Amino acid sequence: MNPKTLVLVLLIGTTACTSEKKEKSDPVSHDVAVDSTFNKEKWSVKEGSDYPYRAQMFKDVVYNDTIRTLDKDEILGLLGEPDRTNDGHLYYTIAENRLGSWTLNSKTMVIKIAEDKTIDWIKIHE
Repeated sequence: MNPKTLVLVLLIGTTACTSEKKEKSDPVSHDVAVDSTFNKEKWSVKEGSDYPYRAQMFKDVVYNDTIRTLDKDEILGLLGEPDRTNDGHLYYTIAENRLGSWTLNSKTMVIKIAEDKTIDWIKIHE
């Protein structure tokens, strides 16, 4: 193997396999109690391309019977504009793991809107 190629492979391997922890790691894994109730202001906070509070509170949206009774306009008023829409589905990004600009995996809350503009279902896609 060419020495330049070997150095390049080792450099890429060591860079991709670092175990550096970020301060914004999964908030549920901390020993400190985390408020997981839905907060409209925190839900809409976006830092760069990340939503730092959504991972803490998405379960309060998914399993909330009151939210499931809302119609499309009310859910948009509560959660704001989705990150993406497609054929009656609203997609809200919860968390993404990236390597540079490439998304490795993501967690997305999907809300299916029925023809009568009510919520058909809410699911998490990972």
